[in-house]
Amino acid sequence: MTSYFGFSLSSSSNVILRNFYVVIAIVVITNCMIRVSLADDKIYVVTENWYPYNYLDKKGNIVGKSTNVVKAILANAKVDYSIAIYPWTRAFNLASTRPNVLIYSILRTPQREKLFYWICPISTQEPHKIYKLTSRKDIVVHSEQDIKKYTISVTRSTFLHQYMLNLGLVEGVNLQINSDDSIDTKMFFAGRVDLLADLNSAMQRTLTTQGLNKAIVTPVLTIPVQRYPAICMALSKQTPIALVNKLRVAHQHILSKK
Repeated sequence: MTSYFGFSLSSSSNVILRNFYVVIAIVVITNCMIRVSLADDKIYVVTENWYPYNYLDKKGNIVGKSTNVVKAILANAKVDYSIAIYPWTRAFNLASTRPNVLIYSILRTPQREKLFYWICPISTQEPHKIYKLTSRKDIVVHSEQDIKKYTISVTRSTFLHQYMLNLGLVEGVNLQINSDDSIDTKMFFAGRVDLLADLNSAMQRTLTTQGLNKAIVTPVLTIPVQRYPAICMALSKQTPIALVNKLRVAHQHILSKK
């Protein structure tokens, strides 16, 4: 006979008590496994404010042509997700270091290839134009190499960042690095840098929302479209491959309907 908390139990009661504890343990472990399984199937989607691919509308909703495709893929895959918009550098760091993070719109460059699981494409690429303030008659750009004669600001860890480095621009000299595209734009209009690389649709939207005359800027060069890799969505390497494959199947299904 065994004593528990001052009470004496027979051997049969002892067996019943042990079985009770076993059942409780199984229930707890099962609940934990269910929670882990559910957590493993949830995707944390991060993006940046990059018109017209992904941006905030007047109501604060994340919209855009890439956003529409990503949401359709997640819905088709029946995957639970949350979505947030961050400065590009933060979004990129989250996707590079944490499990179950999906980032878009991201260009598939050689430097990024091994960092993520890739799902491509999700959108068509609009080439960037290089702009100057129209008042800057001293700025003359006829080729990509001419960009090196002037200063330009780009966002860290973006395609444009690597593109400018490949052209031979030097950080802190003629290449200024920021954490967000909006800072690049502000520096340009404030005259703190000579040039700005932007999509034509994004530039037109900026001029309209800021109430600026469209003649205030002049495009001097278009980055050749062949320079661009695919626009994609990508998942962090810590994401379970089964979940990645589920999204790849959904991606193919959505693309086949277009």
